[in-house]
Amino acid sequence: MYNLTELQEATTVSGIFTYANTNTSGMLMGFLMVSIFFIMLMILKRYSFEDAMLASSFSCFILSLILSYGGMLNFIYPLSFLLIAAFTGFYIYVSRRR
Repeated sequence: MYNLTELQEATTVSGIFTYANTNTSGMLMGFLMVSIFFIMLMILKRYSFEDAMLASSFSCFILSLILSYGGMLNFIYPLSFLLIAAFTGFYIYVSRRR
């Protein structure tokens, strides 16, 4: 069973998100960041795939860093988005150098 008294004491939207994230063991914000990444990737599909990947991974890196600092997200998410951005940037650098 879940402790719904914490939910009744939540007076703000951030309180509801904190409660839901706590009850899902931090998976709510993790899946939210992954879904934002893929949504941004699909929105930016009018550009080249590499540019869209770099923009969405860097944006998600900044967002997940803020959420990680706030204690709502595990620190592995900003690191993974930073790695995706770094590898994509390296690929763009190498492929456009030819």
